[in-house]
Amino acid sequence: MIHPDTTAFLDGLQKTGIRPGLSRIRRLMARLGHPERAYPCVLITGTNGKGSTAAFLDAMLRASGLRVGLFTSPHLVDVRERIRIDGALVRPALFDACAADVRAAMAGGAGHPPIRATFFEALTAIGLLAFARDGVSFAVVEVGMGGRLDSTNIVEPWVSVLTNVSLDHQQFLGPTVDAIAIEKIGVCRRGRVLVTAVDDALFDRTLGPALRRRGVPCRRLGHEFQVRRHGDGIDWQGQRDLRGLPLGLTGSFQAENAALALAVVEALAPLGIRVDDPAVRRGLSATVWPGRMQVVSRRPLVVLDGCHNPGAAMRLAQTLDEGLLPRPRVLVHATKPDKDFVGVLDLLVPRVDAVIETWVIGLADPRDVVHRAVLVARPGMTVEVEPDLAMAVRRARTLAGASGSVLIAGSLYLVGAALGGRPWEDA
Repeated sequence: MIHPDTTAFLDGLQKTGIRPGLSRIRRLMARLGHPERAYPCVLITGTNGKGSTAAFLDAMLRASGLRVGLFTSPHLVDVRERIRIDGALVRPALFDACAADVRAAMAGGAGHPPIRATFFEALTAIGLLAFARDGVSFAVVEVGMGGRLDSTNIVEPWVSVLTNVSLDHQQFLGPTVDAIAIEKIGVCRRGRVLVTAVDDALFDRTLGPALRRRGVPCRRLGHEFQVRRHGDGIDWQGQRDLRGLPLGLTGSFQAENAALALAVVEALAPLGIRVDDPAVRRGLSATVWPGRMQVVSRRPLVVLDGCHNPGAAMRLAQTLDEGLLPRPRVLVHATKPDKDFVGVLDLLVPRVDAVIETWVIGLADPRDVVHRAVLVARPGMTVEVEPDLAMAVRRARTLAGASGSVLIAGSLYLVGAALGGRPWEDA
């Protein structure tokens, strides 16, 4: 466990909220001696799929023998989930030591003014410092939000990734998909490859011209590399032709995320980072990513998925259409109030047999959300409100029966609360 002083320090930053900009993180990293320059890295942005893409890439690089640092967000149960080294959560002692140094750097003194960093900026600094202290040979860094003004953009990536773009965080990133896309390609660097799976229309009208102006070479899914899913695996074709690659993550949408990670591996090869075919197979098959189509119990099948926006819901809907979750299916759902839960419910409710709206701290009142579920439910379909998560899951298991499935989906705060409380284990 991390030290109470560390917990108090981070808890005190929670109220800082979101304040995009690089000025604070630049000053903070300078005071820490620029640890982000101690290792090469890949920087991954996108609306959905960036965490899974990062996990696939991390696993393949580790399978090739590299000592890899992985920085992601948010965490589900333990804040150290955001900072993984060589596949494991950062050691508590190292986390505490780096947090203490970040706290001291923020405090200033000796003629240096304080730096009023946000919670996420402090965690970014802790993670990048921990990677340097522990001697990682490579880092995989997931953007928190956007790209251009996200604190993770302090790194200088050898390769950048843009998974996809849909509407999310419009109050910070812009009102349209095109505006958001321009913010996200702020992670690109002139002369260094961008790997992406954005759709052709967005690329042709906005991203392609912007990338050409910036001198950024691009490798695109469906163009420079291809993927075909079959069963539990994929066939991939880029500069290599790899068939029957097993994936450790469930869901049809994971084929795209794995393809992006493979394209990054190929882009790194000319830079001296080489992952051979056996390491590719070992890494992809061993990939684990909590809270993304994560099976936590059987009879009934209980699955967790952080499906928090319509883009993620569309991918989850595709998986449901493939029949991977047996019927009857019961959705246990909760959302942050600022998310487009209407778009999520419109996609998911028609594909399940019952809905239970629930609640955890920080999420929307389920009574304010359930009306949309009722509106799109089939006639006679069960739609209920149960604010207590444990009771909601217990009720869902009853409705599903031993042969059905329970899908706990929506906010990652819901997924984290479920993982922490494990309500499916109740007698």
